[in-house]
Amino acid sequence: MRIVRPVALVLLAFACSTGAAHASPSVKLRIAFHPNLPGQRTTIALAVRVRGPGGAPPSPVTSFDLRLPVNMGIASTTLGQANCEPAVLIASGLRGCSGNARIGHGTASAVVPVGAESIHELASLNAVMGPAAENRVEVLWYVQAVRPVFAQLVLPSVVEEAGPSYGEELAVAVPLVQAWPEGPDLALETFNSSLGPAGLIYHRQIAGRTVAFHPRGIRIPPACPAGGYGFAASMSFQDGTQATSTYHVPCPPR
Repeated sequence: MRIVRPVALVLLAFACSTGAAHASPSVKLRIAFHPNLPGQRTTIALAVRVRGPGGAPPSPVTSFDLRLPVNMGIASTTLGQANCEPAVLIASGLRGCSGNARIGHGTASAVVPVGAESIHELASLNAVMGPAAENRVEVLWYVQAVRPVFAQLVLPSVVEEAGPSYGEELAVAVPLVQAWPEGPDLALETFNSSLGPAGLIYHRQIAGRTVAFHPRGIRIPPACPAGGYGFAASMSFQDGTQATSTYHVPCPPR
């Protein structure tokens, strides 16, 4: 017993440390409708939080897929009546794109470990309709960090058909971004954005006059399914792990 117990303890400690090293980050998804009225047009409020195992910074995100309920889709809206190119966003920011290309806005944050401490990066977030393509809807997420380091990048995403139980899927590619040359990559912590007309004003020409109007949002299905409207967020990470979170927007009271 004097020999076996120490060996067992060492093996147990090694197993625990190995499991912690390969533990997946956790993803928490929250969704809200504004307004939440079946059959009506709405703005989707999307909130995602990523946490590393044991309170440590998470591994950098490399892809992010958002799945929407059946009969809810971006392609069926009047959002994005203009298109914007990624190169234009990088060169000129939102000023280089028509205001009619915007389909949502919000904030994002990332973290980078520096020794025993973590530095948090804050950024603004804007969703615009990407380049026009046949039978394909592309959304560009323009991210502009403001502190502590100024940076900007574009996250391209494509609207695709989702698997069973869902309708559309918004597949977002997340490029790796170094905090500084030869430094570690930024790791996404929060991603909060609207998808819809809230806070957006479009303009069009009618009889030689510029007329402002609000675009139409995403239509909520007229019948709320049992358990609410189901969404899912799946993320892949630089260390090879994956994590998924689901959320159901409750049916409104009758």
